[in-house]
Amino acid sequence: MIKFPKEDFDLFLDVGLSWNAPTSVEMLNANPNIFVIGVEPNPRSCSNVRSLNLGDRFHLIESGASDVEEQRDFNCIASDQGRSSDEGTSSFLKINPSLVAKDCDIKETIQVKTITLEKVLDLVPWDCVRDGVFDMKSDTQGYEDKVIKGLGHYISRLRFLKIESTTWGDYENASNHDDVKNLLNDHMTQITNQGGDAWFTRK
Repeated sequence: MIKFPKEDFDLFLDVGLSWNAPTSVEMLNANPNIFVIGVEPNPRSCSNVRSLNLGDRFHLIESGASDVEEQRDFNCIASDQGRSSDEGTSSFLKINPSLVAKDCDIKETIQVKTITLEKVLDLVPWDCVRDGVFDMKSDTQGYEDKVIKGLGHYISRLRFLKIESTTWGDYENASNHDDVKNLLNDHMTQITNQGGDAWFTRK
C-alpha cells in the first residue's frame, strides 16, 4: 500500500535506484511538493536505500519494472574492487565480455519479482497529482523497452523522461534505443541523447 500525500503533489517515478538512489534524493531535496516512487529489484540496494530514511514523500517498491509480472532471474553484478552488491551494473540480462573487461562480474543470480508500472500507476490518486502528469527516470541496464511497454495507457500522462539510451555493448540482448523511441513516438519527443542517456518531453 502506498501512502500518498493528502495535498496536491508532483509525481516522480525513479526506476532503477542503484545503491543510494541519487536521483530520488535530488528530486526530494529540490521539490518539497514531490512524491517519489522508487522501483528497484536488488534486495541489497533496497536495504541500503531504506537506511537513508528518505521520509514520507518517498515510497520504495522492491521489484523490477517490466512489461509482465513474473518471477525471474536477476544478476547481481559488481566490480571485484567494489562492494559485492549493486553499483548500478546489476541487470536481468547476461553480461558481455566488455563488462568483464571492466573488472565486473556476476556475483550471484537471484529470483526477483517484476511488476508493470501500469499496475503501480493504477494506485495513484490522479485528482491530487498536479496537471495529471508525472516525470520519470529509467536506468535498468538494457531493460528500457520493457519498462516503457509496462507503462500501458499511462504513457500518455508522462511529461518528462530521462532514460538510458545505450549500455555500450555490455549486456546481451539489451534494448535498442530506436525501439524505445518508437514506443514513445506518439506521445513524446526526444530533446537530446548524449552520454548514454536520452531526454524526452511530452508532445
